[in-house]
Amino acid sequence: MVLESIINVNIAEKRPVYLFFLAFVVSTVSMFAAYNLFPESSSVLKIAFITVAFMPILHALYLREEQVEVDENDVPFAFISTHFEVIHIYGWIFLGMMVSFALWTAVLPETTQNCTGAQCMLPPKSIVFSEQEKVRYGITGKVIGEQECFSDGTKSFEQCFGLIFTNNLWVLVLAILFSFIWGAGAIFLLGWNASVIGFFIGTEITQKSLVAGIERGISYLPHGIPEITAYFIAAIAGGIISAAISKQQFKKHEIRIVILDTILLILLGAIMLFIGAFIETAEIFAYWDAALGGVIAFIALFFILYFPAVRYRINKMHLAQKQAAQK
Repeated sequence: MVLESIINVNIAEKRPVYLFFLAFVVSTVSMFAAYNLFPESSSVLKIAFITVAFMPILHALYLREEQVEVDENDVPFAFISTHFEVIHIYGWIFLGMMVSFALWTAVLPETTQNCTGAQCMLPPKSIVFSEQEKVRYGITGKVIGEQECFSDGTKSFEQCFGLIFTNNLWVLVLAILFSFIWGAGAIFLLGWNASVIGFFIGTEITQKSLVAGIERGISYLPHGIPEITAYFIAAIAGGIISAAISKQQFKKHEIRIVILDTILLILLGAIMLFIGAFIETAEIFAYWDAALGGVIAFIALFFILYFPAVRYRINKMHLAQKQAAQK
């Protein structure tokens, strides 16, 4: 495919920031293509187009990750050391999609009725983001989780936390299943989340100001980073299983390592979701000390996982240097 010729797996691993710009362009092209082909379904179809575009790159990445994971069977908790590059790659793709959707939400006209000139060539925001607009409000117009999280007479920290954590855990399960069944299918869920967040930020810019939009984006960071990272990890877990099965030929210890690391990845994702849900609930109830404690817990967890990854890279560099010196 064209994207594979532009950015292959090696470039994606060495320069993951390139994927930010690629995701921005792909998101934009997908949105215009979806609107021109099936306008009434474009709010979801554009995510499907993005998924199809990135699946070959991500599937090739999963194949390499699975092989590296198996080759490092003597490294304790190999998943900690080998998968941080993929998390970075997912992060840049997600950020590129989110920025693209935020920009187009702020730029596109609400409708093309009574339009003039070049404005008539732009897809209306009310159509290409119609499903994203429904996320916050249901058919009744009530905020999701209103009774558990917002109504003075019925809200409860425990019930609000349970609702948020359960909803996010379901998305985690879907991310695993999507990646397992379709290889890199979890990019669809990540693209959907990026479109929703981008739409909210873009709407804030349109209704208020650029500063308000940036502030809205920043407000998502404390609970959003743990949650989105958990979805990245779930996507990796499902994708590696899918890549291992697609090979159809296995080394003696391969299945055991893949299953063990996949279970550890899923547990890690669930822990990050727990932290993210706690932070989000604490923010809703204005328990700022508790929210800060959750942020500190996530940062501590990140560094506990990241230091072995750094040590792993250093050891690999030293080994490569020794092998080069011996030749």
